[in-house]
Amino acid sequence: MNPLLPLRVQVGRHAKTLAGYFPAPFIRDESNGIAIHGAVTPRLLCGNALLNLNYAEVDRFTHATRSTATLFVIKGEDFVRVTTSVKKQNGERAVGTQLDRSHPAWRLLRDGQTYTGYATLFGKQYMTQYEPIRDSAGRVIGALYVGLDVSEAWTLSIGGKLALEAFAVTAVILLAYAWLLHTVVLADDASANAVRALTPLQQTWIVGGGLLGALLVSALIFVTTRRGLGTQLREAKAAAERLAAGDLTAQVHVNRRDDLGQLMQAINGISVGLAGVVDNVRRASDTIAIAAREIAAGNADLSSRTEAQAGSLEQTASAMAQLTTMVRANADHATNAHEHVASVSDLAVKGGTVVGDVVNTMSLIRGSSHKIVDIISVIDAIAFQTNILALNAAVEAARAGEQGRGFAVVAAEVRSLAQRSATAAKEIETLISDSVGNVDAGGDLVDAAGRNMAEIVTAVGNVVSLMGEITRASNEQSTGISEVNRAIGQMDEMTQQNVAVVEQAAAAAASMDEQARVLEEAVRVFRLASDVAKRTDYRI
Repeated sequence: MNPLLPLRVQVGRHAKTLAGYFPAPFIRDESNGIAIHGAVTPRLLCGNALLNLNYAEVDRFTHATRSTATLFVIKGEDFVRVTTSVKKQNGERAVGTQLDRSHPAWRLLRDGQTYTGYATLFGKQYMTQYEPIRDSAGRVIGALYVGLDVSEAWTLSIGGKLALEAFAVTAVILLAYAWLLHTVVLADDASANAVRALTPLQQTWIVGGGLLGALLVSALIFVTTRRGLGTQLREAKAAAERLAAGDLTAQVHVNRRDDLGQLMQAINGISVGLAGVVDNVRRASDTIAIAAREIAAGNADLSSRTEAQAGSLEQTASAMAQLTTMVRANADHATNAHEHVASVSDLAVKGGTVVGDVVNTMSLIRGSSHKIVDIISVIDAIAFQTNILALNAAVEAARAGEQGRGFAVVAAEVRSLAQRSATAAKEIETLISDSVGNVDAGGDLVDAAGRNMAEIVTAVGNVVSLMGEITRASNEQSTGISEVNRAIGQMDEMTQQNVAVVEQAAAAAASMDEQARVLEEAVRVFRLASDVAKRTDYRI
Protein backbone atom coordinates (compact mmCIF):
# COMPACT_ATOMS: atom_id res chain seq x y z
CA MET A 1 0.00 0.00 0.00
CA ASN A 2 1.34 3.43 -0.98
CA PRO A 3 0.73 5.84 1.96
CA LEU A 4 1.11 8.90 -0.26
CA LEU A 5 -1.53 7.76 -2.79
CA PRO A 6 -5.25 8.18 -1.96
CA LEU A 7 -6.98 4.92 -1.08
CA ARG A 8 -9.74 5.43 -3.65
CA VAL A 9 -7.14 5.71 -6.40
CA GLN A 10 -5.33 2.61 -5.16
CA VAL A 11 -8.46 0.47 -4.90
CA GLY A 12 -9.57 1.65 -8.36
CA ARG A 13 -6.24 0.60 -9.86
CA HIS A 14 -6.44 -2.77 -8.12
CA ALA A 15 -9.97 -3.28 -9.46
CA LYS A 16 -8.68 -2.74 -13.00
CA THR A 17 -5.84 -5.15 -12.29
CA LEU A 18 -8.27 -7.83 -11.07
CA ALA A 19 -10.49 -7.33 -14.12
CA GLY A 20 -7.42 -8.01 -16.26
CA TYR A 21 -7.17 -11.47 -14.70
CA PHE A 22 -10.46 -12.37 -16.44
CA PRO A 23 -10.19 -11.22 -20.09
CA ALA A 24 -12.80 -13.61 -21.51
CA PRO A 25 -16.54 -12.77 -21.44
CA PHE A 26 -18.45 -13.73 -18.30
CA ILE A 27 -21.31 -16.25 -18.56
CA ARG A 28 -24.01 -17.07 -15.99
CA ASP A 29 -25.49 -20.59 -16.30
CA GLU A 30 -28.46 -21.74 -14.20
CA SER A 31 -28.86 -25.15 -15.86
CA ASN A 32 -26.32 -26.98 -13.68
CA GLY A 33 -25.95 -25.21 -10.35
CA ILE A 34 -22.99 -25.65 -8.01
CA ALA A 35 -23.69 -26.54 -4.37
CA ILE A 36 -21.87 -24.26 -1.92
CA HIS A 37 -22.45 -25.06 1.76
CA GLY A 38 -25.71 -26.82 0.89
CA ALA A 39 -27.10 -24.01 -1.29
CA VAL A 40 -27.21 -24.35 -5.07
CA THR A 41 -25.78 -21.33 -6.89
CA PRO A 42 -25.70 -20.55 -10.64
CA ARG A 43 -22.46 -21.31 -12.48
CA LEU A 44 -20.23 -18.31 -13.23
CA LEU A 45 -17.83 -18.85 -16.11
CA CYS A 46 -15.10 -16.75 -17.70
CA GLY A 47 -15.04 -18.14 -21.20
CA ASN A 48 -14.90 -21.90 -20.57
CA ALA A 49 -13.33 -21.64 -17.10
CA LEU A 50 -15.65 -22.34 -14.17
CA LEU A 51 -15.14 -19.77 -11.40
CA ASN A 52 -17.31 -21.33 -8.67
CA LEU A 53 -15.00 -22.57 -5.87
CA ASN A 54 -12.00 -21.78 -8.11
CA TYR A 55 -9.58 -19.76 -5.97
CA ALA A 56 -6.52 -19.75 -8.23
CA GLU A 57 -6.93 -16.29 -9.77
CA VAL A 58 -8.16 -14.48 -6.64
CA ASP A 59 -5.32 -15.97 -4.57
CA ARG A 60 -2.79 -14.99 -7.25
CA PHE A 61 -4.19 -11.46 -7.24
CA THR A 62 -4.08 -11.24 -3.42
CA HIS A 63 -0.49 -12.54 -3.37
CA ALA A 64 0.54 -9.94 -5.96
CA THR A 65 -1.29 -6.90 -4.55
CA ARG A 66 -1.97 -7.87 -0.91
CA SER A 67 -5.60 -6.87 -1.53
CA THR A 68 -8.62 -9.15 -1.12
CA ALA A 69 -10.76 -10.12 -4.11
CA THR A 70 -14.21 -11.67 -4.58
CA LEU A 71 -16.45 -12.63 -7.48
CA PHE A 72 -20.24 -12.60 -6.94
CA VAL A 73 -22.97 -14.21 -9.03
CA ILE A 74 -26.61 -13.10 -9.01
CA LYS A 75 -29.07 -15.57 -7.49
CA GLY A 76 -32.58 -14.13 -7.48
CA GLU A 77 -32.20 -10.70 -5.90
CA ASP A 78 -28.96 -11.49 -4.05
CA PHE A 79 -25.24 -11.45 -4.86
CA VAL A 80 -23.59 -14.69 -3.70
CA ARG A 81 -19.81 -15.09 -3.26
CA VAL A 82 -18.67 -17.98 -5.50
CA THR A 83 -14.92 -17.39 -5.16
CA THR A 84 -13.06 -15.14 -2.74
CA SER A 85 -9.82 -14.57 -0.90
CA VAL A 86 -11.68 -12.95 2.02
CA LYS A 87 -11.55 -15.12 5.12
CA LYS A 88 -13.68 -15.21 8.24
CA GLN A 89 -12.38 -14.92 11.79
CA ASN A 90 -12.05 -18.73 11.96
CA GLY A 91 -9.84 -18.82 8.85
CA GLU A 92 -12.49 -20.20 6.48
CA ARG A 93 -13.16 -18.53 3.15
CA ALA A 94 -16.34 -16.43 3.07
CA VAL A 95 -17.55 -18.32 0.01
CA GLY A 96 -21.30 -18.95 -0.27
CA THR A 97 -22.20 -15.86 1.77
CA GLN A 98 -24.37 -13.07 0.37
CA LEU A 99 -23.88 -9.35 0.04
CA ASP A 100 -26.11 -7.73 2.65
CA ARG A 101 -29.05 -5.94 1.04
CA SER A 102 -28.55 -3.06 3.47
CA HIS A 103 -25.06 -2.50 2.04
CA PRO A 104 -25.01 0.62 -0.18
CA ALA A 105 -23.27 -1.36 -2.93
CA TRP A 106 -26.24 -3.74 -3.32
CA ARG A 107 -28.59 -1.16 -4.83
CA LEU A 108 -25.87 0.40 -7.01
CA LEU A 109 -24.84 -3.00 -8.38
CA ARG A 110 -28.47 -3.85 -9.16
CA ASP A 111 -28.58 -0.61 -11.16
CA GLY A 112 -25.30 -1.44 -12.92
CA GLN A 113 -23.22 1.17 -11.07
CA THR A 114 -19.88 1.03 -9.21
CA TYR A 115 -19.53 1.58 -5.47
CA THR A 116 -16.34 2.76 -3.75
CA GLY A 117 -16.15 3.23 0.01
CA TYR A 118 -15.24 1.82 3.38
CA ALA A 119 -16.69 -1.46 4.61
CA THR A 120 -16.16 -3.73 7.61
CA LEU A 121 -15.88 -7.41 6.68
CA PHE A 122 -15.49 -10.06 9.37
CA GLY A 123 -13.90 -7.73 11.90
CA LYS A 124 -11.58 -5.87 9.50
CA GLN A 125 -12.00 -2.49 7.83
CA TYR A 126 -11.42 -2.22 4.09
CA MET A 127 -11.45 0.42 1.43
CA THR A 128 -13.57 -1.41 -1.14
CA GLN A 129 -14.72 -1.12 -4.70
CA TYR A 130 -17.62 -3.14 -6.16
CA GLU A 131 -18.06 -3.24 -9.93
CA PRO A 132 -20.91 -4.97 -11.81
CA ILE A 133 -20.10 -7.99 -13.99
CA ARG A 134 -22.00 -8.02 -17.29
CA ASP A 135 -22.52 -10.73 -19.88
CA SER A 136 -22.20 -10.29 -23.62
CA ALA A 137 -25.76 -8.89 -23.76
CA GLY A 138 -24.95 -6.19 -21.20
CA ARG A 139 -27.02 -7.72 -18.40
CA VAL A 140 -25.68 -7.55 -14.84
CA ILE A 141 -24.95 -11.16 -13.82
CA GLY A 142 -22.61 -10.64 -10.88
CA ALA A 143 -20.09 -8.35 -9.23
CA LEU A 144 -16.34 -7.94 -8.79
CA TYR A 145 -14.92 -6.84 -5.43
CA VAL A 146 -11.51 -5.51 -4.38
CA GLY A 147 -10.67 -4.53 -0.80
CA LEU A 148 -7.64 -2.83 0.79
CA ASP A 149 -7.12 -3.71 4.45
CA VAL A 150 -6.84 -0.35 6.21
CA SER A 151 -7.29 -1.63 9.76
CA GLU A 152 -3.49 -1.60 10.28
CA ALA A 153 -2.35 0.63 7.42
CA TRP A 154 0.88 2.60 7.80
CA THR A 155 0.48 6.35 7.20
CA LEU A 156 2.66 9.37 7.80
CA SER A 157 1.75 11.85 10.50
CA ILE A 158 0.96 15.43 9.56
CA GLY A 159 4.31 16.58 10.93
CA GLY A 160 6.15 13.91 8.97
CA LYS A 161 4.34 14.85 5.78
CA LEU A 162 5.13 18.55 6.28
CA ALA A 163 8.78 17.73 7.06
CA LEU A 164 8.97 15.54 3.97
CA GLU A 165 7.42 18.27 1.87
CA ALA A 166 9.86 20.86 3.34
CA PHE A 167 12.77 18.57 2.55
CA ALA A 168 11.48 18.13 -0.98
CA VAL A 169 11.13 21.89 -1.41
CA THR A 170 14.69 22.44 -0.08
CA ALA A 171 16.01 19.77 -2.42
CA VAL A 172 14.29 21.49 -5.33
CA ILE A 173 15.87 24.80 -4.26
CA LEU A 174 19.31 23.16 -4.14
CA LEU A 175 18.80 21.64 -7.56
CA ALA A 176 17.76 25.04 -8.86
CA TYR A 177 20.86 26.53 -7.21
CA ALA A 178 23.06 23.94 -8.89
CA TRP A 179 21.43 24.65 -12.23
CA LEU A 180 21.95 28.38 -11.81
CA LEU A 181 25.51 27.72 -10.75
CA HIS A 182 26.29 25.87 -13.94
CA THR A 183 24.26 27.96 -16.37
CA VAL A 184 24.43 31.51 -15.06
CA VAL A 185 27.33 31.87 -12.69
CA LEU A 186 29.74 29.90 -14.81
CA ALA A 187 28.80 32.03 -17.79
CA ASP A 188 30.71 34.91 -16.19
CA ASP A 189 34.47 34.41 -16.54
CA ALA A 190 35.29 35.99 -13.20
CA SER A 191 32.65 33.95 -11.36
CA ALA A 192 33.68 30.86 -13.25
CA ASN A 193 37.29 31.36 -12.24
CA ALA A 194 36.19 31.88 -8.62
CA VAL A 195 34.15 28.70 -8.67
CA ARG A 196 36.94 26.75 -10.36
CA ALA A 197 39.28 28.00 -7.68
CA LEU A 198 37.23 26.09 -5.13
CA THR A 199 38.54 22.69 -4.32
CA PRO A 200 36.27 19.66 -4.72
CA LEU A 201 36.18 19.30 -0.94
CA GLN A 202 34.95 22.88 -0.59
CA GLN A 203 32.28 22.30 -3.22
CA THR A 204 31.18 19.13 -1.40
CA TRP A 205 30.96 21.04 1.89
CA ILE A 206 28.84 23.71 0.25
CA VAL A 207 26.37 21.14 -1.16
CA GLY A 208 26.37 19.09 2.04
CA GLY A 209 25.81 22.20 4.11
CA GLY A 210 22.82 23.03 1.96
CA LEU A 211 21.39 19.55 2.40
CA LEU A 212 22.09 19.67 6.13
CA GLY A 213 20.32 23.00 6.33
CA ALA A 214 17.36 21.50 4.49
CA LEU A 215 17.29 18.61 6.96
CA LEU A 216 17.48 21.02 9.90
CA VAL A 217 14.64 23.08 8.49
CA SER A 218 12.59 19.91 7.95
CA ALA A 219 13.32 18.73 11.50
CA LEU A 220 12.36 22.15 12.86
CA ILE A 221 9.08 22.03 10.93
CA PHE A 222 8.44 18.49 12.20
CA VAL A 223 9.09 19.40 15.87
CA THR A 224 7.05 22.58 15.65
CA THR A 225 4.15 20.83 13.97
CA ARG A 226 4.32 17.93 16.43
CA ARG A 227 4.23 20.30 19.39
CA GLY A 228 1.52 22.50 17.90
CA LEU A 229 -0.76 19.79 16.52
CA GLY A 230 0.35 16.53 18.11
CA THR A 231 -1.38 17.01 21.48
CA GLN A 232 -4.69 18.05 19.94
CA LEU A 233 -4.52 15.28 17.36
CA ARG A 234 -3.77 12.70 20.04
CA GLU A 235 -6.74 13.96 22.04
CA ALA A 236 -8.94 13.81 18.95
CA LYS A 237 -7.65 10.33 18.16
CA ALA A 238 -8.32 9.16 21.73
CA ALA A 239 -11.85 10.59 21.58
CA ALA A 240 -12.46 8.95 18.21
CA GLU A 241 -11.20 5.62 19.57
CA ARG A 242 -13.54 5.94 22.56
CA LEU A 243 -16.40 6.70 20.18
CA ALA A 244 -15.46 3.68 18.09
CA ALA A 245 -15.46 1.57 21.27
CA GLY A 246 -18.98 2.76 22.08
CA ASP A 247 -18.15 5.33 24.76
CA LEU A 248 -20.33 8.26 23.70
CA THR A 249 -19.28 10.33 26.73
CA ALA A 250 -15.99 11.17 25.00
CA GLN A 251 -15.43 14.92 24.60
CA VAL A 252 -12.39 16.89 23.40
CA HIS A 253 -11.27 20.20 24.93
CA VAL A 254 -11.24 22.76 22.10
CA ASN A 255 -8.96 25.83 22.52
CA ARG A 256 -8.43 26.84 18.92
CA ARG A 257 -10.51 28.12 16.02
CA ASP A 258 -8.61 26.81 13.02
CA ASP A 259 -9.46 23.74 10.93
CA LEU A 260 -8.21 21.43 13.67
CA GLY A 261 -10.45 23.16 16.20
CA GLN A 262 -13.42 22.77 13.89
CA LEU A 263 -12.53 19.09 13.49
CA MET A 264 -12.45 18.64 17.28
CA GLN A 265 -15.78 20.47 17.62
CA ALA A 266 -17.19 18.15 14.94
CA ILE A 267 -16.00 15.14 17.00
CA ASN A 268 -17.81 16.57 20.04
CA GLY A 269 -20.91 17.08 17.88
CA ILE A 270 -20.72 13.50 16.68
CA SER A 271 -20.52 12.32 20.28
CA VAL A 272 -23.55 14.38 21.33
CA GLY A 273 -25.55 13.45 18.23
CA LEU A 274 -24.80 9.76 18.54
CA ALA A 275 -25.65 9.86 22.24
CA GLY A 276 -29.06 11.31 21.42
CA VAL A 277 -29.64 8.77 18.68
CA VAL A 278 -28.57 5.85 20.87
CA ASP A 279 -30.75 7.11 23.73
CA ASN A 280 -33.75 7.30 21.40
CA VAL A 281 -32.93 3.87 19.99
CA ARG A 282 -32.69 2.47 23.51
CA ARG A 283 -36.09 3.83 24.43
CA ALA A 284 -37.59 2.65 21.17
CA SER A 285 -36.00 -0.79 21.56
CA ASP A 286 -37.37 -1.06 25.11
CA THR A 287 -40.84 -0.13 23.84
CA ILE A 288 -40.52 -2.55 20.94
CA ALA A 289 -39.35 -5.31 23.27
CA ILE A 290 -42.32 -4.78 25.60
CA ALA A 291 -44.75 -4.64 22.68
CA ALA A 292 -43.16 -7.72 21.10
CA ARG A 293 -43.47 -9.68 24.34
CA GLU A 294 -47.10 -8.62 24.71
CA ILE A 295 -47.81 -9.52 21.09
CA ALA A 296 -46.06 -12.87 21.54
CA ALA A 297 -48.10 -13.60 24.69
CA GLY A 298 -51.33 -12.55 22.98
CA ASN A 299 -50.52 -14.63 19.92
CA ALA A 300 -49.73 -17.63 22.10
CA ASP A 301 -53.10 -17.27 23.87
CA LEU A 302 -54.87 -16.71 20.55
CA SER A 303 -53.07 -19.70 19.07
CA SER A 304 -54.19 -22.00 21.91
CA ARG A 305 -57.77 -20.74 21.65
CA THR A 306 -57.78 -21.06 17.90
CA GLU A 307 -56.45 -24.60 18.16
CA ALA A 308 -59.19 -25.44 20.70
CA GLN A 309 -61.79 -23.86 18.41
CA ALA A 310 -60.37 -25.82 15.49
CA GLY A 311 -60.70 -29.05 17.50
CA SER A 312 -64.31 -28.22 18.42
CA LEU A 313 -65.13 -27.35 14.82
CA GLU A 314 -63.55 -30.58 13.66
CA GLN A 315 -65.72 -32.56 16.08
CA THR A 316 -68.77 -30.53 15.02
CA ALA A 317 -67.97 -31.16 11.38
CA SER A 318 -67.69 -34.90 12.07
CA ALA A 319 -71.03 -34.90 13.95
CA MET A 320 -72.67 -32.86 11.19
CA ALA A 321 -71.35 -35.30 8.61
CA GLN A 322 -72.93 -38.20 10.53
CA LEU A 323 -76.17 -36.21 10.95
CA THR A 324 -76.15 -35.40 7.25
CA THR A 325 -75.82 -39.09 6.45
CA MET A 326 -78.68 -39.98 8.80
CA VAL A 327 -80.95 -37.22 7.47
CA ARG A 328 -80.16 -38.23 3.91
CA ALA A 329 -81.06 -41.85 4.81
CA ASN A 330 -84.30 -40.66 6.45
CA ALA A 331 -85.10 -38.62 3.35
CA ASP A 332 -84.51 -41.70 1.20
CA HIS A 333 -86.74 -43.78 3.52
CA ALA A 334 -89.43 -41.08 3.42
CA THR A 335 -89.25 -41.09 -0.37
CA ASN A 336 -89.62 -44.89 -0.44
CA ALA A 337 -92.51 -44.71 2.06
CA HIS A 338 -94.18 -42.05 -0.06
CA GLU A 339 -93.88 -44.30 -3.09
CA HIS A 340 -95.33 -47.28 -1.12
CA VAL A 341 -98.18 -45.16 0.27
CA ALA A 342 -98.91 -43.92 -3.22
CA SER A 343 -99.10 -47.55 -4.37
CA VAL A 344 -101.40 -48.40 -1.43
CA SER A 345 -103.52 -45.36 -2.31
CA ASP A 346 -103.85 -46.63 -5.87
CA LEU A 347 -104.84 -50.07 -4.55
CA ALA A 348 -107.35 -48.49 -2.13
CA VAL A 349 -108.88 -46.49 -4.95
CA LYS A 350 -109.12 -49.63 -7.04
CA GLY A 351 -110.62 -51.50 -4.06
CA GLY A 352 -113.14 -48.68 -3.58
CA THR A 353 -114.09 -49.00 -7.23
CA VAL A 354 -114.51 -52.78 -6.86
CA VAL A 355 -116.59 -52.34 -3.70
CA GLY A 356 -118.76 -49.81 -5.54
CA ASP A 357 -119.27 -52.35 -8.30
CA VAL A 358 -120.15 -54.98 -5.68
CA VAL A 359 -122.66 -52.58 -4.11
CA ASN A 360 -124.25 -52.02 -7.50
CA THR A 361 -124.29 -55.77 -8.18
CA MET A 362 -125.88 -56.45 -4.78
CA SER A 363 -128.52 -53.84 -5.55
CA LEU A 364 -129.28 -55.61 -8.81
CA ILE A 365 -129.37 -58.98 -7.01
CA ARG A 366 -131.73 -57.49 -4.41
CA GLY A 367 -134.06 -56.25 -7.16
CA SER A 368 -133.92 -59.61 -8.94
CA SER A 369 -134.72 -61.41 -5.66
CA HIS A 370 -137.81 -59.26 -5.13
CA LYS A 371 -138.88 -60.00 -8.71
CA ILE A 372 -138.40 -63.74 -8.07
CA VAL A 373 -140.57 -63.43 -4.94
CA ASP A 374 -143.26 -61.82 -7.05
CA ILE A 375 -142.96 -64.57 -9.65
CA ILE A 376 -143.19 -67.23 -6.94
CA SER A 377 -146.31 -65.52 -5.63
CA VAL A 378 -147.78 -65.70 -9.12
CA ILE A 379 -146.82 -69.38 -9.38
CA ASP A 380 -148.36 -70.02 -5.96
CA ALA A 381 -151.55 -68.27 -7.05
CA ILE A 382 -151.57 -70.28 -10.28
CA ALA A 383 -151.11 -73.51 -8.29
CA PHE A 384 -153.92 -72.52 -5.97
CA GLN A 385 -156.23 -71.77 -8.91
CA THR A 386 -155.15 -75.00 -10.59
CA ASN A 387 -155.92 -76.93 -7.41
CA ILE A 388 -159.37 -75.37 -7.24
CA LEU A 389 -159.94 -76.05 -10.91
CA ALA A 390 -158.78 -79.65 -10.44
CA LEU A 391 -161.14 -79.98 -7.46
CA ASN A 392 -164.01 -78.63 -9.53
CA ALA A 393 -163.07 -80.99 -12.37
CA ALA A 394 -163.07 -83.92 -9.96
CA VAL A 395 -166.49 -82.93 -8.72
CA GLU A 396 -167.78 -82.68 -12.23
CA ALA A 397 -166.17 -86.02 -13.15
CA ALA A 398 -167.87 -87.64 -10.20
CA ARG A 399 -171.12 -86.31 -11.40
CA ALA A 400 -170.45 -87.74 -14.84
CA GLY A 401 -169.96 -91.27 -13.54
CA GLU A 402 -168.16 -93.77 -15.69
CA GLN A 403 -167.72 -91.29 -18.50
CA GLY A 404 -165.91 -88.88 -16.35
CA ARG A 405 -163.66 -91.42 -14.56
CA GLY A 406 -160.67 -90.77 -16.88
CA PHE A 407 -161.19 -87.09 -16.56
CA ALA A 408 -161.35 -87.57 -12.82
CA VAL A 409 -158.01 -89.37 -12.89
CA VAL A 410 -156.50 -86.53 -14.89
CA ALA A 411 -158.04 -84.02 -12.60
CA ALA A 412 -156.63 -85.90 -9.64
CA GLU A 413 -153.19 -85.85 -11.18
CA VAL A 414 -153.52 -82.16 -12.01
CA ARG A 415 -154.60 -81.48 -8.48
CA SER A 416 -151.69 -83.50 -7.18
CA LEU A 417 -149.31 -81.52 -9.39
CA ALA A 418 -150.91 -78.29 -8.32
CA GLN A 419 -150.49 -79.20 -4.68
CA ARG A 420 -146.92 -80.25 -5.26
CA SER A 421 -146.32 -76.99 -7.19
CA ALA A 422 -147.83 -75.02 -4.36
CA THR A 423 -145.68 -76.88 -1.85
CA ALA A 424 -142.57 -76.28 -3.98
CA ALA A 425 -143.55 -72.67 -4.49
CA LYS A 426 -143.91 -72.23 -0.72
CA GLU A 427 -140.49 -73.81 -0.19
CA ILE A 428 -139.01 -71.66 -2.94
CA GLU A 429 -140.72 -68.62 -1.43
CA THR A 430 -139.25 -69.50 1.94
CA LEU A 431 -135.77 -69.93 0.42
CA ILE A 432 -136.16 -66.79 -1.67
CA SER A 433 -137.31 -64.88 1.40
CA ASP A 434 -134.31 -66.12 3.31
CA SER A 435 -132.08 -65.27 0.33
CA VAL A 436 -133.64 -61.82 0.03
CA GLY A 437 -133.02 -61.28 3.74
CA ASN A 438 -129.44 -62.42 3.33
CA VAL A 439 -129.07 -60.29 0.19
CA ASP A 440 -130.48 -57.28 2.06
CA ALA A 441 -128.08 -57.93 4.95
CA GLY A 442 -125.23 -58.41 2.47
CA GLY A 443 -126.24 -55.22 0.70
CA ASP A 444 -126.16 -53.34 3.99
CA LEU A 445 -122.73 -54.81 4.72
CA VAL A 446 -121.53 -53.94 1.21
CA ASP A 447 -122.88 -50.39 1.65
CA ALA A 448 -121.03 -50.15 4.95
CA ALA A 449 -117.92 -51.61 3.29
CA GLY A 450 -118.26 -49.07 0.49
CA ARG A 451 -118.53 -46.22 2.98
CA ASN A 452 -115.55 -47.59 4.92
CA MET A 453 -113.57 -48.03 1.71
CA ALA A 454 -114.36 -44.44 0.75
CA GLU A 455 -113.15 -43.31 4.15
CA ILE A 456 -110.04 -45.51 3.71
CA VAL A 457 -109.39 -43.97 0.30
CA THR A 458 -109.78 -40.49 1.80
CA ALA A 459 -107.50 -41.40 4.73
CA VAL A 460 -104.93 -42.95 2.38
CA GLY A 461 -105.07 -39.79 0.27
CA ASN A 462 -104.42 -37.73 3.37
CA VAL A 463 -101.54 -40.06 4.29
CA VAL A 464 -100.16 -39.68 0.77
CA SER A 465 -100.32 -35.89 1.13
CA LEU A 466 -98.65 -36.06 4.55
CA MET A 467 -95.95 -38.40 3.24
CA GLY A 468 -95.40 -36.02 0.34
CA GLU A 469 -94.99 -33.13 2.78
CA ILE A 470 -92.69 -35.26 4.95
CA THR A 471 -90.65 -36.22 1.89
CA ARG A 472 -90.33 -32.61 0.74
CA ALA A 473 -89.48 -31.49 4.27
CA SER A 474 -86.91 -34.30 4.59
CA ASN A 475 -85.34 -33.35 1.26
CA GLU A 476 -85.25 -29.68 2.25
CA GLN A 477 -83.83 -30.65 5.64
CA SER A 478 -81.22 -32.84 3.95
CA THR A 479 -80.30 -29.98 1.60
CA GLY A 480 -80.12 -27.50 4.49
CA ILE A 481 -78.01 -29.79 6.64
CA SER A 482 -75.73 -30.46 3.65
CA GLU A 483 -75.27 -26.70 3.25
CA VAL A 484 -74.64 -26.36 6.98
CA ASN A 485 -72.16 -29.22 6.74
CA ARG A 486 -70.38 -27.49 3.85
CA ALA A 487 -70.40 -24.22 5.77
CA ILE A 488 -68.93 -25.93 8.82
CA GLY A 489 -66.36 -27.60 6.59
CA GLN A 490 -65.41 -24.20 5.18
CA MET A 491 -65.30 -22.79 8.72
CA ASP A 492 -63.08 -25.70 9.74
CA GLU A 493 -60.79 -25.06 6.77
CA MET A 494 -60.70 -21.33 7.51
CA THR A 495 -60.02 -22.08 11.16
CA GLN A 496 -57.13 -24.34 10.17
CA GLN A 497 -55.82 -21.53 7.98
CA ASN A 498 -56.29 -19.13 10.89
CA VAL A 499 -54.30 -21.52 13.06
CA ALA A 500 -51.49 -21.45 10.51
CA VAL A 501 -51.68 -17.65 10.28
CA VAL A 502 -51.69 -17.33 14.06
CA GLU A 503 -48.70 -19.66 14.28
CA GLN A 504 -46.89 -17.57 11.68
CA ALA A 505 -47.82 -14.41 13.59
CA ALA A 506 -46.58 -16.01 16.80
CA ALA A 507 -43.33 -16.95 15.10
CA ALA A 508 -43.03 -13.42 13.70
CA ALA A 509 -43.72 -11.96 17.14
CA ALA A 510 -41.14 -14.26 18.69
CA SER A 511 -38.67 -13.27 15.97
CA MET A 512 -39.44 -9.59 16.58
CA ASP A 513 -38.95 -10.14 20.31
CA GLU A 514 -35.60 -11.79 19.60
CA GLN A 515 -34.60 -8.99 17.24
CA ALA A 516 -35.64 -6.42 19.85
CA ARG A 517 -33.50 -8.27 22.38
CA VAL A 518 -30.58 -8.28 19.93
CA LEU A 519 -31.15 -4.57 19.33
CA GLU A 520 -31.12 -3.97 23.07
CA GLU A 521 -27.87 -5.89 23.42
CA ALA A 522 -26.37 -4.00 20.46
CA VAL A 523 -27.36 -0.62 21.92
CA ARG A 524 -26.06 -1.56 25.37
CA VAL A 525 -22.56 -1.49 23.90
CA PHE A 526 -22.73 2.30 23.86
CA ARG A 527 -21.99 4.20 27.02
CA LEU A 528 -23.98 7.37 27.69
CA ALA A 529 -23.63 10.17 30.20
CA SER A 530 -26.86 8.99 31.85
CA ASP A 531 -25.25 5.60 32.49
CA VAL A 532 -22.33 7.31 34.24
CA ALA A 533 -24.77 9.39 36.30
CA LYS A 534 -26.70 6.29 37.36
CA ARG A 535 -23.50 4.54 38.45
CA THR A 536 -22.41 7.65 40.38
CA ASP A 537 -25.78 7.87 42.14
CA TYR A 538 -25.59 4.20 42.97
CA ARG A 539 -22.13 4.60 44.50
CA ILE A 540 -23.23 7.64 46.50
